[in-house]
Amino acid sequence: MICPVCGKEIPEGHMYCDQCGKEINFVPDFEPEVENEINATLSGVADELNKEEKLKALRVQKRKNFFNALKKKSTTILGFSATIIIIVIVVSLIIAFHSRSAIYYISLAESSRNRGELDKAIEYLDEGNKDHPDSTEIIFRLSDYYLEAGDTEKAVETLRQITSSDRFSEEKMINAYEGIISIYKESGQSGKIVEVLNSDDNEIAAGLKDKYIPAIPVMNPAGDTYEDSITVTISKGTTDENVLVYYTVNGSDPDDTGIPYEKEIVLDAEGEYKIKAVSVNRYGFISSVVENTYTIESGAPDDPVIMEASGEYNQNTMIVAVTEPGTSIFYTTDGSDPSMDSKQYISPIAMPVGESHFKFIAFNNEGECSEIVEREYHLVFARLISKEQAVNSVVSTLVRLGYILDDTGKEIGVPGHNEYIYKSEIEIQGAGEYYVIDEVRVGNDGTRTPSGRLYAVNTHDGSVNRLGYDNSGKPVLITISNR
Repeated sequence: MICPVCGKEIPEGHMYCDQCGKEINFVPDFEPEVENEINATLSGVADELNKEEKLKALRVQKRKNFFNALKKKSTTILGFSATIIIIVIVVSLIIAFHSRSAIYYISLAESSRNRGELDKAIEYLDEGNKDHPDSTEIIFRLSDYYLEAGDTEKAVETLRQITSSDRFSEEKMINAYEGIISIYKESGQSGKIVEVLNSDDNEIAAGLKDKYIPAIPVMNPAGDTYEDSITVTISKGTTDENVLVYYTVNGSDPDDTGIPYEKEIVLDAEGEYKIKAVSVNRYGFISSVVENTYTIESGAPDDPVIMEASGEYNQNTMIVAVTEPGTSIFYTTDGSDPSMDSKQYISPIAMPVGESHFKFIAFNNEGECSEIVEREYHLVFARLISKEQAVNSVVSTLVRLGYILDDTGKEIGVPGHNEYIYKSEIEIQGAGEYYVIDEVRVGNDGTRTPSGRLYAVNTHDGSVNRLGYDNSGKPVLITISNR
């Protein structure tokens, strides 16, 4: 800023010109208190001078009258009178000099500062501030001197005498606040401007707060514990395009060197996140901090999705299981509950022929599991083979493998012949539906005796197997080998 009186550059934050002493105001320059005090002081000095002149003239006249009346009085009396006059004059001068007005302290401080004794100048103004606590001239100049000495906190503390009191005019309070704002802004302590204006409960501070301090950002959703990924949004709380939002996710207080908020923040990894955000306006001032703490817990994984529903099937079918990323599927087919030790699902599973019972479960990387999902299937292919064809398939297979000589059922060296008779239908777990063909031995005398051999013919493809039973009584297929 350039002084309007002498044209010298005025340092940022100074309330007076260092060259000529001109006060620099953020509001109109008129200051009734200072002008009244100066007028009063000058008037008092003038009155003292006039009074002294009148007294002197009166004393001169009295001396003339005295000398004329007494004629030649003693020189002792004259000497005594002169001494009294001198004493009165000296005392009057001492009283005038030591009146210690605000101007007196300011004059001493300016003289010391001009001699390069800034500390001494501060002492004079500090003493004057104690004697005249309502003198804004002393307060503003003392703040300037502290700032010149590099003590910003003392400079602000001095101006706070005005902002924290209600005995000063609105004009002086605004000047003091503007001085504080300028000091903190130039020293890179914008956050302290927020503290000052937020802590003061008066209309002036409220007005300056609206002007300088941006609104606190709004963060959503509220801080809490979540079992899934969340999306955090931060709005600046104003339509001012010059206001920007910055944030941190490590718990540190953000400023304009933080992460610029440009898009939603996605929290999808397990852990705790402490997000803090501020708004920064075109003046470089920073709002108060808004902060939320979010805890993301993975929780149990979703149940695996089995694409094939339980039910009846009549053609080859692949069983497909789907789960969320980061999880694995395990399954069983024996009715037991699956675990991480069970067979792992890697790719689609061919549905077994006949009845089957699947149990599926999903595990995440933390070992947490989903609920068990069960499926029951019944796969039976369409019958393409008749009972008669099944009997013929058994006979032709036994002839081909050398068990019988021809389709009459005769065996080498064995009297009589064999007959193959449809007995029933059976479903074998995991194999499908079969015709059961019984072998009967017919003697030359016509007697019929079961041989004990049973054959199974697949109703869909006509494949022939021997039929047996395990220890639990379940039917099993036995491959017929060459004789």
